[in-house]
Amino acid sequence: MAENDVSSESFQYTYLVKADIKSFYPTVYTHSLSWAFHGKSYIRAKKRRHDYSHVGNRIDRLFQRSNDDHTNGVAIGPVVSDVVTELLLARVDTLFSKALTSPDRFLAVRFKDDYRILCQSENDAKSIIKSLQNALREYDLDISEDKTTISRLPDGLFRPWVSKYHAANPKPKDEYTYKQFKEVYLSVVATDRELPGTGIVDRFLADIVTKDDYKPNFEVSKKTVPNIISLLMMLASLRIKSFPKILGVIEAIMRSANNGWYTEQIGKYLANYLHGLAANERDNRYQIIWILYFLKSNKMEKFISKKYAFKDPVVKSVQSNRSNLFGNCKDFKLFTGIKTVAKNKTLLEHLDIFSPQ
Repeated sequence: MAENDVSSESFQYTYLVKADIKSFYPTVYTHSLSWAFHGKSYIRAKKRRHDYSHVGNRIDRLFQRSNDDHTNGVAIGPVVSDVVTELLLARVDTLFSKALTSPDRFLAVRFKDDYRILCQSENDAKSIIKSLQNALREYDLDISEDKTTISRLPDGLFRPWVSKYHAANPKPKDEYTYKQFKEVYLSVVATDRELPGTGIVDRFLADIVTKDDYKPNFEVSKKTVPNIISLLMMLASLRIKSFPKILGVIEAIMRSANNGWYTEQIGKYLANYLHGLAANERDNRYQIIWILYFLKSNKMEKFISKKYAFKDPVVKSVQSNRSNLFGNCKDFKLFTGIKTVAKNKTLLEHLDIFSPQ
């Protein structure tokens, strides 16, 4: 959206500034949420700092409680994080806009923590970056120098990974041979290493299943499946966020084949993968949760040969298929049985793979 907005107006400008907030969600200072709601100088007055009649202070405290009482960081993913941080960045945007000496010489858009600013000269671009840095620091945030660039238009206008992916896979096929699958896969890996953190992995995953019935559109055979599963699992090391979608594609392979051999091979593979992850539960919670969900939702628990004593309450909830969170909560249903969920939707349907983020 931000890219389209910028490109439609770019003919009136000469330079483009791209800027990103450094480690945004993990570094949000929870007190700054209250500053955004009520004004920094107002809420920092000694008599108001701990006055929980102010909604900002209550939100600040709730986010701390959700993160083991830490005052830095909000959860990545939940909509509530996006809503509250958008209010915070709206305050930053206001400061930033007021600091620009000639606002008619600039056009700026932002999507979450990603800024795109059009301007007329390189000096203007440098001034913009300085003004943005100052506005962010008022809320204990900082700019990512590695992701901040100044480009002379049209350079920088579009995402380079899209062009590279289009060159490798100009027209997604109705069915890929294993060789074609492998060649596109290798181009995805190479592009991701050159341009890390892009959406290329999600785009590739969306292109290798059919949109109508979520079936794999590549060759599935006893010869190719072990290699394909191995290649897909290696993608998870490039983009952990895509791990559930990778499992969704593997589920589609298993269901389309309707063959016990595939189920056994996949079950054994994932059980071994789970065993390796379980040695470091803290760092691998996300993958562990999704593997447990996959095996249980597909009635493949028999492949989990070891009893793991997981400690994280979310991991334990999926492992036991029973909520281990907020046991006294009577107002909301926080957990639905895994098999009940799996009856209604496949993983790919649930994750909406054709709308990659």
